[in-house]
Amino acid sequence: MYVGIQFEAPEGFESFRKDVRYYFAGDRAEVRDGQTLNTVLVVWFSASNKQWQKWRARTLTIPRRDLEAALTATPQRLRILPKQFTLPPWMEEVDDVNFDEIEERRAKAHKIAAPNVAEQVINKGSTCRQQVEARLGKIAAAMEKCVDILLAPNPLKAIAETAYDGDKSKHPHRLQLWFFAYVLHGQNQWALKQPTHRNGLWNRGDEAHKETKFGRPALAGSCFGWSSASMRKDIVDYYLEYCGEGNTMVWIHRTPLREKYRCISIKAADGNDTWTHPQNKRFPSYGQFRSVVVDELGLEFVQTKVYGAARMKANATSNDGCHTAQYANLLEELQVDAYFVSERPKSNNSDDPADRLAVAEAVCVTSGAVVGVGFSLGSETGEAYRSMLFCMAVPKDYIARLYGIPPEKLNWTMQGISAAFTSDRGPAGHRKIAERLEQQFPVKTIAPSYDGQAKAPVEATHPRDVSLQGAPTWIQSDLTVIKMVKREIFRAASRNHTKDISRRLSDEAIADFAAEKRVATPHHYWDYLEKRLRTSARHLSLEEAVRSFWTPISLPVDRDGVRFRHRHYSSTAFKATYFMKQVGSVPKLEIRAYTLSLVVRSIWVEVKGRLIEIEATRRTRTGDEEMLVPIGELEAAANALAALRSRTRVSIQAATNRTEADFEEVAGVAWSAGKRRSGTPKRPSGTAAHESRVLKGLAAKKAAA
Repeated sequence: MYVGIQFEAPEGFESFRKDVRYYFAGDRAEVRDGQTLNTVLVVWFSASNKQWQKWRARTLTIPRRDLEAALTATPQRLRILPKQFTLPPWMEEVDDVNFDEIEERRAKAHKIAAPNVAEQVINKGSTCRQQVEARLGKIAAAMEKCVDILLAPNPLKAIAETAYDGDKSKHPHRLQLWFFAYVLHGQNQWALKQPTHRNGLWNRGDEAHKETKFGRPALAGSCFGWSSASMRKDIVDYYLEYCGEGNTMVWIHRTPLREKYRCISIKAADGNDTWTHPQNKRFPSYGQFRSVVVDELGLEFVQTKVYGAARMKANATSNDGCHTAQYANLLEELQVDAYFVSERPKSNNSDDPADRLAVAEAVCVTSGAVVGVGFSLGSETGEAYRSMLFCMAVPKDYIARLYGIPPEKLNWTMQGISAAFTSDRGPAGHRKIAERLEQQFPVKTIAPSYDGQAKAPVEATHPRDVSLQGAPTWIQSDLTVIKMVKREIFRAASRNHTKDISRRLSDEAIADFAAEKRVATPHHYWDYLEKRLRTSARHLSLEEAVRSFWTPISLPVDRDGVRFRHRHYSSTAFKATYFMKQVGSVPKLEIRAYTLSLVVRSIWVEVKGRLIEIEATRRTRTGDEEMLVPIGELEAAANALAALRSRTRVSIQAATNRTEADFEEVAGVAWSAGKRRSGTPKRPSGTAAHESRVLKGLAAKKAAA
């Protein structure tokens, strides 16, 4: 175990409480009753009832043999947490947020807003990075004695001794909390960040705010209109009364305004139509109406009501020796290499051959298991190796979904990143991937070119073809590129079930395999070692893997979503973000995105430091000519366009209401009077048929004849 690994007591154990995250803080030797005892330092964070400090650091020591016994007991008294958090408990909700990206964006935005250097200094204030650096400076004295503190009889007291007398900003309890938060989370500086992510999470619907009108001020005045808090129930009831297939939100808002709220349309001073109420009673604006409906019922419910369940469902793809003798743990050593598929895939739109497919493959030397594959087209590129590492890092059911494979068809359980790997000196094996990732995933050795024995475990997994003599020939496959990618994924997964690795097993493993009725394949050997915690695998969250291995680019955003080449991408979660609310008001809106070669189904976008997965849609793209304005006019044009659209939206609604009200007054029935029936309309007969002939003039001609 390494310092900072997190574990829990599922049902409580001795001094360990359930639902508490405990940290291993290192081994130590203590003298008890005249004997030297090997113990373990355990740290946890507990909530404090003091207003000035919500959390406290706590420590305890436990004999190592007791810790190991609790970890290996059946059932386990203590167990390693499946998710190792990168931030302390008070930052758990933002554990997946990339604060470095947020700080970088904040700095760029501030530089644009204040190009004058002096103005930047005045307005910058205290950033998150400055906050954590200030706290890091206060524990600097303790960090210099880090080893001694962890081995001290009372680590908390040793930390307190580094504080200056009379300096309240360096209170011992704060130093203790910051020291262990920093040390136990891989010395991640963001573990020292203040938990400000929950600031402002108050409820606008509380009694104290029910009469306050929030949101952007209306063009008619900042105090124009009413708060929607007292109208929420009526809004939802009216929506449920009028919603149905084909009934848009605009129509549903307009109809209750006229029929329920008894609003009327009038001509304003500028000559445009607008809404009003003769008795000055409350009524919601369109923005309030839609916001309440979506908040209460959800966007998916609203879309299903408009488009129907069928459409929503349709839119939901010579022996140099034993290579494994020096390894005992899973992914202690990883070997990677690439091969070209012998067949040439066909083009999607013709029978012409496409570029050859390169497949990068990663093999765990200890178990012989294929743990990841990646792809590139035409040549062996770094993209193939990055997609291979991504395949290793994430659950294989996600890989299956990414490439359009049913997860139940892919029996592939391997997951994890190796601390080091062996590559070759090929065009991409080291130069294009190792240079980018060497600090995070260091390359232990570089195998000589054309030397298969140097990386025999991975070379042995490559598909073999019969060597033919005579005139050269090649195979034109009937598979497209995407279908060939799916086939190679199936091939990689099947090797874990079709390879005999019995020669790798020790005598103890052979006996265990016989007792557990296992077979000697990489799949079973991986499961056997993993259950015994004999693994050197590093686990990354899905978001960390995307940031590490996908290609970052900037993509434009329009009303159909994020545009990547000729496709549009979107999702329900993305539509709810501020990016989609800015479409139409922010010219040339762009977003930071992550893409992966040969993955056309999904891309990831970063919104306020969080990653959101969006999928390709089938909607056609719309023109953006109105967005093409000079840079100097962007801000003025955006403000003018927003004001124009606001006035136009209100006027259109009121004018439409005037037309429908006038029609109802003349005809005596409502504009949309009627009801939806199932099936298809039958052919007119009887009186209806005669009426139809009269209207067409056929009856008069027949009488004249």
